[in-house]
Amino acid sequence: MLDLRTVAGDKRGMKHREKAALYRELAKLIEASLHLDRSLELLLSQSAGGERRKFLEGLKQGLVSGMSLAESVKTYNSDLVTGLELALIEAGERSGKLGASFNHLARYFAAMESAERQAGRAMIYPMILAHLAILLPELPALIVEKEGDHPVQRMLIGLGVLWALLIGLRFIWGRLAALAITSPSMDGLLNRVPFIGKARRHWAMARFCQVSHACLLAALNMSETVRLAGRASQSGRLHQAAEQAAEHIEAGHQLGESLAESGVFERDFVHGIATAEEVGKIDEEMARWSTAETLEAHQAIESAAQWLPKMGYAVVVVFVVYRIVTMMQGIYAPIWQMVE
Repeated sequence: MLDLRTVAGDKRGMKHREKAALYRELAKLIEASLHLDRSLELLLSQSAGGERRKFLEGLKQGLVSGMSLAESVKTYNSDLVTGLELALIEAGERSGKLGASFNHLARYFAAMESAERQAGRAMIYPMILAHLAILLPELPALIVEKEGDHPVQRMLIGLGVLWALLIGLRFIWGRLAALAITSPSMDGLLNRVPFIGKARRHWAMARFCQVSHACLLAALNMSETVRLAGRASQSGRLHQAAEQAAEHIEAGHQLGESLAESGVFERDFVHGIATAEEVGKIDEEMARWSTAETLEAHQAIESAAQWLPKMGYAVVVVFVVYRIVTMMQGIYAPIWQMVE
């Protein structure tokens, strides 16, 4: 089944729902002016175990050692977080707006959880039909069992092949998605996959804009902002383009011109940033694009949820028809031989 963690390029670890809840609680406590140490103690008292507790204990251990929050995450929780989380936490800490960064992350993971749930629901019926396509054609053979015929064995083999195929495809996609984080060519290839590719592109841009907005609020210089956003996008193409843009900025060029030079960012986005740069409202423009790209990603998932089941139905129907035809041939072949 479709896994939005691999579609979007996220690492495995806590579920999206768990991360959304965790960052929402952290934002609530930080915005209430509660000290971070006390916030972690409260959340640890509510956590029975698992990766959530491991994450919180890593933060606490880092802070006790005199590390910053971002350093604590990198040192003790690097296997549980994505580049987006690292970049937003670092930007929030440097700007003194850690609560806003946690809210950014809570909204992002809530959106991802919603999209994942929607995609999962869309794949239920094709999965049921795929199993029925293997089982139903064998029912006549079970009722009228012939000597030497083994319908149950064929059912088990069919189900085994189906699940081996599903597990294999999920594993291969996960490996390719992980490679696409650093490989522009693989990232571009996966972005051309129907339906899923469009969702990947928009999620990557949403992450890029979210981190850019947080870094701008933290008053980071523009080249550093672009580099952090490129790494946080978890897209090989955007990462490479961001590095090129950062070099152009350091050479004295403006942000809009530098983004356009890479040829990767969409024209409307580049034009919007260039205009905002002239009037001194780049942070507002990045926030607007972050929201817009998240909505586009949701629409791409909705489109996939509509069309992927239909494609699954079509494949299953063709397979069922094939099995019915072969079954009828097996039944009537002896009769036709007698007639001839």
